[in-house]
Amino acid sequence: MTASRPTPPGYPDPEAHRRRWRRLAWEIAARAAHITDDAQAILPPQQPGVLEILGSGIEAVGFTRADEARIRAADHVFFCVADPATKVWLLTERPDAYDLYVLYDDGKRRYVTYMQMAEAMLHPVRQGKRVAAVFYGHPGIFVLATHRAVQIARREGHRAEMRPAVSALDTLCADLGVDPSQPGMQMYEATDMLIRGRRPDVGLHLVLWQVGLIGELGYRRQGYLNSNFSVLLDYLEALYGAEHPVVNYVGSRYPGVDPVIDRLTIAALRDPATQNWVTGISTFYLPPRRAVPADPAMLARLGLLRPGQPTRDTTEALRVIDRYGPRERRAFFDFETFDVPQSYAWQPDTAAARFVLDLCESESLRDGYRTDPAAALAAWGGGLSARERDLLAKRDPGGIQVAAKGMRSTGEPENRRLLECLLNRKTRTASLLAAVKRAAAGQARAAAEAWSRREGVAADWGAVAADLQCMLRRSLAAWSGLYLIRGVETSLSIHGRVGAAVTRVDLDGRRLSEVRFDKGVLRWAASAGNPCSGYLQPDLTPQGKRRWVGLLWPPNATPGSEHKVVALEHVPRPRLPVSALVGDYVGRDAAGKPCEVSVVPTPTGAIAVEVNGVATDRPVTVASDHFRVGDMVVPLSARIQRAWPAPHFQGACRLLVQQGATAELVTMDISAAGLVIDGQAVAARVEGFDLVWTGPSSLAEGRVTLTLDPVTLRPLIHGHATSRGGVSAALRGMGVIDEDAARALLGGSPGSAFPGGPGATSSRSWSEPAPRGALPLGGLRACFDQSGPCAADPGSPAR
Repeated sequence: MTASRPTPPGYPDPEAHRRRWRRLAWEIAARAAHITDDAQAILPPQQPGVLEILGSGIEAVGFTRADEARIRAADHVFFCVADPATKVWLLTERPDAYDLYVLYDDGKRRYVTYMQMAEAMLHPVRQGKRVAAVFYGHPGIFVLATHRAVQIARREGHRAEMRPAVSALDTLCADLGVDPSQPGMQMYEATDMLIRGRRPDVGLHLVLWQVGLIGELGYRRQGYLNSNFSVLLDYLEALYGAEHPVVNYVGSRYPGVDPVIDRLTIAALRDPATQNWVTGISTFYLPPRRAVPADPAMLARLGLLRPGQPTRDTTEALRVIDRYGPRERRAFFDFETFDVPQSYAWQPDTAAARFVLDLCESESLRDGYRTDPAAALAAWGGGLSARERDLLAKRDPGGIQVAAKGMRSTGEPENRRLLECLLNRKTRTASLLAAVKRAAAGQARAAAEAWSRREGVAADWGAVAADLQCMLRRSLAAWSGLYLIRGVETSLSIHGRVGAAVTRVDLDGRRLSEVRFDKGVLRWAASAGNPCSGYLQPDLTPQGKRRWVGLLWPPNATPGSEHKVVALEHVPRPRLPVSALVGDYVGRDAAGKPCEVSVVPTPTGAIAVEVNGVATDRPVTVASDHFRVGDMVVPLSARIQRAWPAPHFQGACRLLVQQGATAELVTMDISAAGLVIDGQAVAARVEGFDLVWTGPSSLAEGRVTLTLDPVTLRPLIHGHATSRGGVSAALRGMGVIDEDAARALLGGSPGSAFPGGPGATSSRSWSEPAPRGALPLGGLRACFDQSGPCAADPGSPAR
């Protein structure tokens, strides 16, 4: 059993408290003639005072540690709290404290009491003193005196602040499981709602305060009669119906004691015996009566509803959150492969964070930090770095956050070098994504580190994700590309370069003037001679596609919702150049019989389609995995593998052999008789669609892929080889073009034997060659943010 706590020797007696109140009241009355609200007559104080309004919370002694320190440091303390335990704590810590409850009295108007409370708190403030005033719950909720005192103190040149605390609304939401955001919340003082005829929205949560003193303006120490309570019930029944539920709620003031949660109906509250449980500290909660459907027009305006998409009707007035449907069970599925993402930032123990903790508890440190931050930081010590001191000295919330979190202000030089390389060279980006994708589960970081070491970059991979975000906010290089604005025929073209804030921005092909890109915002003004003003922010969709979101508005207009735009990245659909289709395929004619379909270059520099060796005039179209000859579908997978390269791949070629930093040119001749490299015949064969050989010592083992150049229709060669010493080399080459062929090529575009008219024939392809694509920022972000294998496919175009 715990021994009872003895009364502290400094605990005040009631008579001493009474005498001090008499003296204070006389002093306040004596200064009445000097108090005014005339701003012209108010003189600046010689010594400004400090007023700190604090809350004790709902449960006994619900102070924060910082507010406890404020109470102990104050010159004077006033309090107006409801529970005895908090009063005992306050009078123990501050025997000189004033209980503001003495200002209440039976028959006395509460308004007069509130005015006296404000003047009592302000009196020592006007003498240059520091005052702490403690009120039950949150000191700014249903407390007129505190708000009045703060406004007057500031008007007269004193420093005043109100500190938040736990209110009855906070405990109500916690105890009843109410989320104010779903579907929304409204609250009224019950008497004010009645006399002003306010009509609550029955589709929202409703909280009614002071339901135990309807129409009462005075004060009764023995409790309120609440004779007008039936008027409130009549009003609510007309809106909600007699059987609508009502919760009579009183938050718990003591540890280990449950709150009062009486679940009733409006009809049940008609019983006088039930009404006895409604007291001066009761709060009513009424749940929504009905669900409110979404407005399709507003959904469409906000971009949340696609054309033709139906809205989802709801019959539940409150959101159902305790079911296990497919969407909820997705959480279990995701847990199977979960790992802490690389983007998660662990909080280290920083000197700046320790300084903030001391600020919470030391009044003298707070005062010094407010008046002279640099001196306060120097006197505190605590091992602050020079950068931490610089950030903290600004007293800027963002700077304090950065210092306390231990964040770097800018990326490491090696990280910047890595990111600039990836932004400038898409081949390096594809190489990184491929390396990470090949990594085993949980080995993405190791794969990325190994890749950067091979590239000669000592990157700090733990910080690359954050550095990428910083670069995306300050460099347009990552956002270069063509964007199309939905709903209007407008294009946005961004040309950025690493290291430059803005290189060039075009709107509908017109270059914009005085464009700025700062902190992730692209802006320009019509006053600079532009056709409109713009305010756009870059964004990556969940699918990794780039876009710009913001406003474009005409000159002399005020930007509004009608000027909202979304400019989506435009990446043309990847399409094969027709030269990539050259070869023989197995198709099926109209009768279903096998036939041979050949796509062949002609001697005149065109490409023709033959069926069983005969040129066809049927129209030809191309899809991603097949092409059509008339009605015949020819899958690309039906290509016939030949034992030796076709005649159009044969002839003399020049081959560039790249070994590290050195390179040399060698000759390669492919003919029906075999393969010759640098004048030496080698043993060669075809594997799949690759040419493989065993040859001279410098290129002992080699493998190349043969394709046709889309423009010249001459062989293109790329692959690799290994010398007998094990040295690898990259191979790139092209068929030799003689003067006559070059003259014919330059003299005019090569023709096409494809039927179907100009719209179906292209000198290069049935459609334009596949673009290189935009920088795959989505893949990079996934690579940097995830510790598991990267989901981005480096072989696919950026999306």
